[in-house]
Amino acid sequence: MKVIIIGAKGMLGQELARTFVNYQTLLWDRHEIDITDKNSVRNKIKREKPDVIINAAAYNDVDGAEEKEFLANQINGFGPGYLAKSLSDSGGILVHYSTDYVFKGDKKEGYQEEDFPEPQSAYARSKYLGEQEVQKYTNKFYIIRLSRLFGKPAASVTAKKSFVQLMLDLAKTKKMLNVVNEELDCPTFAPDLAQRTREIIEQKKPYGLYHVTNSGACTWYDFAKEIFTLKNISVKLNPVPADFFPRPAVRPKFSVLLNTKLAAMRSWQEALKEFIINN
Repeated sequence: MKVIIIGAKGMLGQELARTFVNYQTLLWDRHEIDITDKNSVRNKIKREKPDVIINAAAYNDVDGAEEKEFLANQINGFGPGYLAKSLSDSGGILVHYSTDYVFKGDKKEGYQEEDFPEPQSAYARSKYLGEQEVQKYTNKFYIIRLSRLFGKPAASVTAKKSFVQLMLDLAKTKKMLNVVNEELDCPTFAPDLAQRTREIIEQKKPYGLYHVTNSGACTWYDFAKEIFTLKNISVKLNPVPADFFPRPAVRPKFSVLLNTKLAAMRSWQEALKEFIINN
C-alpha cells in the first residue's frame, strides 16, 4: 500500500510517519506540497497514484485565524478538498483530521459523530469547511475529529506548541500560573491517534466521520494539574474563568467528543503518564 503523509513534520505527522514505517510511505511537508495550490496538488497526486493520503497539515492558530480567515480557509478548508478531488479519479482513500471546535459547545453531555456542527470562530469555520469540501469530492474518506493534541514537539519551526509543552516551559520561569478551569474536552495523545488511524485503515472501517480522543474529559486546569503532579513540579495553580484571558476567538465550553463507532482508547491520564515518563 502506498501512503502519502502530508504535514509530516508536524506533531501528528511525525507519529504517523513512525506508525506507517512499514508501508511504502512518502513524507511530504510544506516544501514538498502546497495543498492550497489546486493544480500542483492534482499533478503531484496524479503522478504518485497513492492508495491513501493522510492529511495532517493544518492552520492551527485559533486566535490568528480571526484576522487571517482567508488563509485558514485555504489550508483547512479548500486544501483538503483539492486532495479529495485529486483522489476521486484514482480511487484512493483520504484521511483528514478535524476538531471538536466545529461544535457550538453548549451540549454538556458531549457530541456524537453525526451531531450538527455550529462553528463559532474563524478557525472552527475553516475546519468545518474542510469537512464539507472532503465530502463534496469523494466518498472514500475518513474524517477524524480530535481535541487537545499532545506529544513530542514538531520538527517544523512554525508548529504550535502543545499545552503540555507550554505548561512545562512556563514552569521553568514561573512559580504561579493562572489556568482556565473551563472548556471541557478530551486530550488526545498523538501516538495513540496515529495508531488508531492505522487501525481504521487496515480494518477497512466504513467510510465516514470518527471521533478519536483518549478516554475521559478535563478542563485546562485539570490538565495542567495532572502534568505538574506527574512531573513532580511545584507550581501554584490558580483556577480562573475563561474570560480571565481575553482572546479574539470564541472557544466551546463543552466539546467532549463522544466515540460511538470504535473501541474506547486508554485514558488521557494514562497516555499523559507515558509521555511524561519517556520525555
